[in-house]
Amino acid sequence: MVPVIQPEALAAWKYATQATATYGSCDSSAVDGAGNIIMTQMPENLMSMGFKVLRPDGSDLWSGGVSNANTMQLLGQSQGFLGRSYHPFEDLSWLMFLDNVNRQVAVRSEPSTGLLWGAENPVGGLHEMGEDKTVRAYSDVGQLRWSTSLATVLSGAPHVVGVNTEGHTLVLSITQTSSGAAEVEGVWVDSAGQPGASFSALTLPNPPQYAHFTLVPLLQGGLLLSAQNYLGKTWVASFGSLQTSAGPVPGWLSNGDTSPFALLPGGRGYLRWGTVNEDPSGCQFEARLTAPSGESCGTVRLPSTGMGDSCFMVSVGRDGTVVESLPSIYVSESHRPYSICRARWWPALFH
Repeated sequence: MVPVIQPEALAAWKYATQATATYGSCDSSAVDGAGNIIMTQMPENLMSMGFKVLRPDGSDLWSGGVSNANTMQLLGQSQGFLGRSYHPFEDLSWLMFLDNVNRQVAVRSEPSTGLLWGAENPVGGLHEMGEDKTVRAYSDVGQLRWSTSLATVLSGAPHVVGVNTEGHTLVLSITQTSSGAAEVEGVWVDSAGQPGASFSALTLPNPPQYAHFTLVPLLQGGLLLSAQNYLGKTWVASFGSLQTSAGPVPGWLSNGDTSPFALLPGGRGYLRWGTVNEDPSGCQFEARLTAPSGESCGTVRLPSTGMGDSCFMVSVGRDGTVVESLPSIYVSESHRPYSICRARWWPALFH
């Protein structure tokens, strides 16, 4: 089931650059479900986010800017990019959709303050929960699908939200006890927005201090809980779809491998990114492929740029396109210092 990548496909990468305004800086790149690439940047005053969207062949699709927001989550959806955009100097954010089909910037929510916990829906869209314990599910174009309150269901404060491959949402609250252990309370909200009863998910006897918890989707509807702090990352437990008790970490991860992983398009397996430094012409990313059964299916190493670049960021889109954000190049001309943003990609490499 896992795709076999030929050497000629790895050699056929696309490359693009974009110059910033004076004293501007480069931000991240991403890919949408149609294989279109976005490159983002910020001006010197940090008061806006500029972007350029390229078609899979590298030709210009459209470009624009978002005022009063200098960064944005770039969650690639079938028609564009969905995510929170953040005000640079105020505790404000908006849900934004960059519509690549109609070439429009659409604001999908009122300004939000305070903490938000969110997770991308693997089948499209974004689910969020605020401090008021209200869960909201947005479609892949940012329209509100449903909203439900867990104020009378979840007794503790929310700490982490996850969405599985069936569109069900799991909310976890983690409370420290007097003995030093941590009790994890959970509530499932199904794909239609109907909440279940709260349940005691598990007890962490020695929880890591100052940990940030995340829930990552597994194939067949599972979610995997991780904890990360300044000492590193650990996999804690798994949850089956709508199950009210925790299970073990999958065997293919229980060997201590804490590298991030993503689902391959079509549910054909998992992809885990790592880096190698054997090539003196620059760092290279390497993808380790794992079948749904947990069987290792080998590695795919991205070729070096040949320019001595260090590793920066890499991701895979819903259509299997791999995009790599390369380190920016600062041009220190005395009259107009600026940065050159760079990205390269492999259209539909893991389709």
